[in-house]
Amino acid sequence: MSTSFQVSRERAVALHRNGHVDQAISAYLELLKQQPDSADLLGLLGVAKEHGGAPEEAERLLRLSLQDRTTVPLAYRNLNNLLGLLIESGRQEEAKSAAEAYSPDVWPPGRVPDTVEHDIIVSLVSALKDVGLADLALAIGLPHLSTMGKDVEFAMSIADLLHAAGRDDDAFAVLDRDFGPGEELPNLHAVRAALAYKRNDLAACRQSSHRFAVSMPILLSESTSSQQFVLAVFNRSPELVTDFREPHNHHYSSNFPSQLVKAFADRFRFMSVLADSPTAVDALRGMPRPALALNNVVNAEQLMVEDTLQRVSAFEDSLGVKVINHPKLAVQATRQKNSDRFADIPGIVFPKVYRYHSDKDQRLALIEEIESRCGYPVIIRTVFQQMGVGTQLVGDRQSLREALDKLEGFQFYAITYLPTCQSDGKFRSLRAAFINKQPLIIRADYSDHWNVRARRNPQRQDFYRKNPHLLDKANRIVLDPEYELGSNLYDKIKIVAEIMPLEIFGVDFDLAEDGNLIIFETNATMNLLSTSPKELEYPPQIEKKLRQILEKFLISQIAR
Repeated sequence: MSTSFQVSRERAVALHRNGHVDQAISAYLELLKQQPDSADLLGLLGVAKEHGGAPEEAERLLRLSLQDRTTVPLAYRNLNNLLGLLIESGRQEEAKSAAEAYSPDVWPPGRVPDTVEHDIIVSLVSALKDVGLADLALAIGLPHLSTMGKDVEFAMSIADLLHAAGRDDDAFAVLDRDFGPGEELPNLHAVRAALAYKRNDLAACRQSSHRFAVSMPILLSESTSSQQFVLAVFNRSPELVTDFREPHNHHYSSNFPSQLVKAFADRFRFMSVLADSPTAVDALRGMPRPALALNNVVNAEQLMVEDTLQRVSAFEDSLGVKVINHPKLAVQATRQKNSDRFADIPGIVFPKVYRYHSDKDQRLALIEEIESRCGYPVIIRTVFQQMGVGTQLVGDRQSLREALDKLEGFQFYAITYLPTCQSDGKFRSLRAAFINKQPLIIRADYSDHWNVRARRNPQRQDFYRKNPHLLDKANRIVLDPEYELGSNLYDKIKIVAEIMPLEIFGVDFDLAEDGNLIIFETNATMNLLSTSPKELEYPPQIEKKLRQILEKFLISQIAR
């Protein structure tokens, strides 16, 4: 390449870089007259055409440039630009096919990527990962770990690919280094925590999870023109980050506040605040002031640990705004307190709940006490877990002994079992949402198992596909519960609303043949919006009504 040609090329690139796209295109075309088959010039012209608003011509030129892949760094650049064009236009499968068709050779041994080439490699690995070519992404990325391993984004991408390939130890090694300024990246701590969890290193997982909460105590959603207010959601820091998910999922638990973030993204700008993070107070100083707050630190058992209630309450009160489901209300809704709360209410049956500590030295006395209080079968469940996790029904002394052995050293609940089997041999559970004392039946479900779960569970989905008549029956209850279950149903449910201290919560219950309301569980951690697949969803008109009630309540609280 002559000196004059090289100077002309650099001028053309400078024109392009400075935004003079039309002049750059003219310059590239003039140079192509001298070297019509230049993969370099064809690739540069292709990008200029894309920037000039001619994507079809850009794609043709980039594909043409990749006919010559003898210069590997140049092939990396051209392939990266082609994939970027295709991915941005939503043509993922075409991008995948192009990557497979134009796959470049291995990077030249001994050649250290310069700054531009470094960025190209990072981008290309990410693009290949996005289109589902993990093996190719690893083949291209891994050889550069020795020279590019301090780039935290690149290292995390490679670690993610290694994890997906089942190579967790290698993934952990990639991130087991000091990234300097990159150490402040919250995602780095989340990925380290998830890898440590996979390797069963709970101490390292807990440490990295804590560092995530410290580095990202606040997560503010994107701002849009349709959002009217900022709504803060106080969440609890994840004790253990166990999987590779976005920060949003580490901030929000699987309950209704996280559903509100998605359902009302166009009406509210949501700000998640990890109420127990030591850096949350300082981080709030640079954030917009919320018009309303929703407390999602609502697990009453966790609130009673040490001084959690006092610390969280003081922090939330410091904002000076209305807090829905305030911690001082949430702490009143433990299973034991609810059991006592509903103990003497006519027409309502709530299972007796007893709290114990599993101590091997007192095992026989503990078993005998549970037997005398609850009989068999009896429900044994952990104290802190939700959504049916850690729950089992035991039917005899041996099963109870085995259950308590597994819980050695932990607190647990023994709960009286209320037989609720229907006349057809199936079990039923209904769910009502309560918003500011206003109840709405939102779910009805049947099962051949005593612990009736929602429809997002694959086993539950199979059950309904085999029993479509029960799906239809359940949905009829949701559409018109008073017709299906009796005109006084809501009168009984409203008693629950008056007794419970929370402003937004859910109740799982059933109506017995004698007309009594049997309450299985009530708390502020339930999912209220549907989590079911489309073909098995609850009646959409009820979901719409629930959203309207929620939105109206939130707006009314802001107005106050």
